[in-house]
Amino acid sequence: AAASQLGPNVHALLTLLNKELGLSHGKSVKLLRTLFPELYVARATSVRSMQRTAARAAPVYQQLRQELRGAAEVAPDETGWRVGGKLAWLHTFVSDRTTCYVIDPTRSHQPAEQLLGLDWPGTLVHDGWRVYDRFTQAAHQQCVRHLQRRCQELLETAVRGAVYLPRAVLALIDQAFELRRAWRGHRLSGDALARKGWALTGRLRCLVHGRFTHEPNRRLAQHIEQHANAWFWFLIDPTIQATNHWAERAIRPAVVNRKVWGGNRTWLGAQAQSVLMSVIRTSLQRGRDAFNDLLQLICPPAPQLQTA
Repeated sequence: AAASQLGPNVHALLTLLNKELGLSHGKSVKLLRTLFPELYVARATSVRSMQRTAARAAPVYQQLRQELRGAAEVAPDETGWRVGGKLAWLHTFVSDRTTCYVIDPTRSHQPAEQLLGLDWPGTLVHDGWRVYDRFTQAAHQQCVRHLQRRCQELLETAVRGAVYLPRAVLALIDQAFELRRAWRGHRLSGDALARKGWALTGRLRCLVHGRFTHEPNRRLAQHIEQHANAWFWFLIDPTIQATNHWAERAIRPAVVNRKVWGGNRTWLGAQAQSVLMSVIRTSLQRGRDAFNDLLQLICPPAPQLQTA
């Protein structure tokens, strides 16, 4: 019977090959057969291995969700996913030490609300998706990099007077980053930084207040005005990030994997995907060995007997 079983090393390796390195189940077992000809693993065996490993990791996943609720700063993001060939959404939530992925049928508010709770009092650093406005107890920092890219794209086609607004917004963003560099270099106190941050916010609001005949500039001004106090919040609280790069970096490998093998075939597989990606990403985020962490989940050490 033992000859037909796979050890924890193989299960952990299959998980890393599929969930971190992006190999499909078929390619994963082909690689194992190439390296270890005496080890026969079918594609279905790899699929079942993911399910068993995800079941072992489920308590850790719940613990990671709990840790995110206690975080002072969280950067969320979302991207398209596929489950059974149909459109779904991959939601990502990242703090300085923890990453959680949630695959959901819709791009709705539910994953964020179920994870954090609407009364969550921390700081959300996000890209302006209106769902996050429901978190009225949280502070908000809009991703400044998204605003920069939008202004730069407008300048590629804008002519004459239409260049004024995006150029002026970019100039204010440059000033904001220069102020934060001064604070980090101990050339500006925290109180002075906050005062200058509010002053920049006022200048930005004045800049977008008025009539704009160029339609792209009109939409840009409306977008800025809707989140007026959230663009330079990183000057009011300089300990937070100015962009949602935490979430973008966490979502990038998942997008690469999706392009390789398309997503998940079932919702059971999608749940396993959420759990295992979260555990692996958090392990790497904390500078740990993801392979060893998976081994501990698959085959936890036996409890030590207490001796008198």
